[in-house]
Amino acid sequence: MIAEGLAEKSLNHLLRQSPGAAEALLRHTGMSVRFDLGLAQLDFRIADDGYFSVAVIDSPDALIRPTVRLFARLPFLGREALRDADYQGDPALLATLDRVFKQLRWDVEADLAPRVGDIAAHRLHGLGRDAIAGLQGMFAALGRNAGEYIVEEAEIMARSVDVARFNTEVDALADAAARLEARLARLDS
Repeated sequence: MIAEGLAEKSLNHLLRQSPGAAEALLRHTGMSVRFDLGLAQLDFRIADDGYFSVAVIDSPDALIRPTVRLFARLPFLGREALRDADYQGDPALLATLDRVFKQLRWDVEADLAPRVGDIAAHRLHGLGRDAIAGLQGMFAALGRNAGEYIVEEAEIMARSVDVARFNTEVDALADAAARLEARLARLDS
């Protein structure tokens, strides 16, 4: 129940920070949504005010299966992260949820400002954004370096130029073998 309460508060907080999001859900008042997280299921009903409220649901109107990757990316990438979910259920509700979830963005600065002040919140948000960009760059460089090592140094994989040259030589050898076989067939006859 603690997880459901935290999820409810978090979702509703994001809805409050996204103008028009709760209003879009108003036309689906009373409908239910289940977030299937694998080990746990979070069930919500869309309340009269357009926000989510924890509910006990037998058969949800919409089923959303977010992935771990989605949760990791959602606060930073918003719309792009939502590709990593599986949606099932009422098409109109799912279309609305898709539109609403795509516009959700966590305003980190607005949440930090009352605690640390506007300037510090802006700087902390910038530091966090830069740290994430640095990590992404580091992992991209690591991937490139590992690929280069595998191809060039360890020679576990062939370079694409070498593979293309090998394929050309195999084709030329196959053509030469076919010509030789044709000559031998003419000599036998």
